[in-house]
Amino acid sequence: MDGRSWVLVRGRISYLTMAERALAVLDTNVLLNLATPVVDGRERAPSGADPLKAVLAAYDVHVPARVLGEVTDASQNDDLLAAAADLVLGAARHLTTHDVEERTDEPLDYGLDRGESAGIWLANELQADLFVTDEFNTTNYLFVALALDDRNTLFTTPHVLCSLARNDVLPVAYVEATLTYYVETKGWDEQYVAQLRTRYLTDE
Repeated sequence: MDGRSWVLVRGRISYLTMAERALAVLDTNVLLNLATPVVDGRERAPSGADPLKAVLAAYDVHVPARVLGEVTDASQNDDLLAAAADLVLGAARHLTTHDVEERTDEPLDYGLDRGESAGIWLANELQADLFVTDEFNTTNYLFVALALDDRNTLFTTPHVLCSLARNDVLPVAYVEATLTYYVETKGWDEQYVAQLRTRYLTDE
């Protein structure tokens, strides 16, 4: 290993050293979704890789402090979501956290919550290569795109995982299984996921 990897940056595949990792701002739901397959002990859960660890290694990940606060809140219960939150909190040292509350006003328009608003503000402030959210099943996804300075910055968990599989950061078979898992357990849009499979995981 020479410390280099291929990563998705603004819709293009770039060859970066670990010191040049693309800067990504992640929303709360993304962190929890990345961790969920790892802590889900049910037979239907995929095994053989760790998507949270892969993303934290491939990208320079930044989050608003509010996001970690929401993750901490999720950890207070006794369920799968809480287990995922605990895993994220255990990896928090690999995140760069920003306290942006005093620099942002009310949540952005369009009905976005404070965590999303803080993430979008931070992505714009840092000129992030990626803002990753899993609101693609809702109208919020369009509103996030409108609020970002660069619409090419907007990505989702399945989009990022497919790009990492295509470039040998994650096994293709694992990502295939993980996409199926997400569709079945989280109700993710099958057409959207199918398009990602075709674009990134199908041999040309």
